[in-house]
Amino acid sequence: MNILAIDAGNTRIKWGIHNKKWLAQGALAHDEIAKLTETLRDHKIIRAVVSNVAGSVVEKSIKVALATTPTLWVKSSAAACGVKNGYAIPEQLGCDRWAALVAARHHTKASCIVASAGTALTVDALTSDGTFLGGVIVPGFVTMQTALHANTQLAPSGGELEDFPTNTDDAIASGALRAMAGAVLTQYQALTMYNGVPPHLLLTGGDAAALQALLPEGEILDNLVLQGLWLLDRESNG
Repeated sequence: MNILAIDAGNTRIKWGIHNKKWLAQGALAHDEIAKLTETLRDHKIIRAVVSNVAGSVVEKSIKVALATTPTLWVKSSAAACGVKNGYAIPEQLGCDRWAALVAARHHTKASCIVASAGTALTVDALTSDGTFLGGVIVPGFVTMQTALHANTQLAPSGGELEDFPTNTDDAIASGALRAMAGAVLTQYQALTMYNGVPPHLLLTGGDAAALQALLPEGEILDNLVLQGLWLLDRESNG
């Protein structure tokens, strides 16, 4: 049974096809959603599972593309797949973060920090008993640089991570990455204090590899949200 998982994020849409294992994965721009119909046709999809944080216009376009396909639209809940949602109002947690936490719990039963580095950086804490304690949201790598450019005369055009940058481009890139790493490390330290032992550190998202160099033994897991979506679909459909 081929299941199509769709992670509609702020910048692009990631998709994967699962049947006992991942058979294919890809990414589309928001204005390329119509191409999902080709994926449905070529892979004989029986149903789809979707996480959408990109708004109502993208949701409408996905619904058109999946018009004849049974679809589970994931919403965060109080509990699912062994994870308990600690948000004050569980439904307000981003469904992509929820799916990533579910996948993290499936990957390890140890306490962990789940850092997803995309348009935004989310850093979430999960205990060894599967309780999501909460997390933080900060601008991602490109978003930080865009905000800096919008409010100053600094226009980044590339740049590398350096210990002591000696040009503006490197200074901006290094500053953004170190700010992101700081958010991850403070949450890592907070969960260490809470547990009494260091947690696992799981990284996902487009800038995970760039962030990894500044963090202690972070493990990169590609497409963590897609994995969580498949797990949520499996629980929902038996």
